[in-house]
Amino acid sequence: MLSFCRKYCELRVHTYDRSGSAISPYFHINKHKDAFVRIFSAIIFGDDECIGFDATVKIREHKLPAPIQVNDNTYEILDVVFSTHGLVGRGTVCYLTKKDNKEYIVKDHWVLGNVNDDDVLNEIVMMEKMKGVPGVPELVEYCRVVLSSGEVDNTRNYRYKEFPSLAGTWRTHVRLVMKPRGRRLQQFRTKKELVRALRDIAISKCLLVDEP
Repeated sequence: MLSFCRKYCELRVHTYDRSGSAISPYFHINKHKDAFVRIFSAIIFGDDECIGFDATVKIREHKLPAPIQVNDNTYEILDVVFSTHGLVGRGTVCYLTKKDNKEYIVKDHWVLGNVNDDDVLNEIVMMEKMKGVPGVPELVEYCRVVLSSGEVDNTRNYRYKEFPSLAGTWRTHVRLVMKPRGRRLQQFRTKKELVRALRDIAISKCLLVDEP
């Protein structure tokens, strides 16, 4: 994001990612013409990754279906079933997708931790331990999202300096594929269907904590 002040003669650049924001000092666009040209050239002529788009998701102009990449597999996005709001945090988006005529849920989110931290894969570890429990989705595959440069997508990549205020705020871009696809509670068609869903949730909870 760009902001001008003092009769539109001074420019400041604001950059936001899932770990927070970075703001440049003001500079006079007439006195620092090279910097001004470089900034606008990057915005106008830069590729998708340069201006902040995720190149592994090809959604443009809100048109679906669109492809999304997980490891070496390409899924077709049919709908966005859940999306969080805000610039900072996990940024979770859940997509209804299809591959080989089968439906899957792809969960795209930013997990607190550096690329090689074990905590980044906590959710995957839990799902693998819960495999086979009724009511718990099956994990099909997962990945740390990789940029075109070959680096794992982490907010640390976008900072040239590390400040004490940013310690412990780095987030890693992780993607999960799960099945089967379910409907939201408010989308159930009968009271019986809703009650059965709530019953299954209670049964799953009992099985997970080894209580009758």
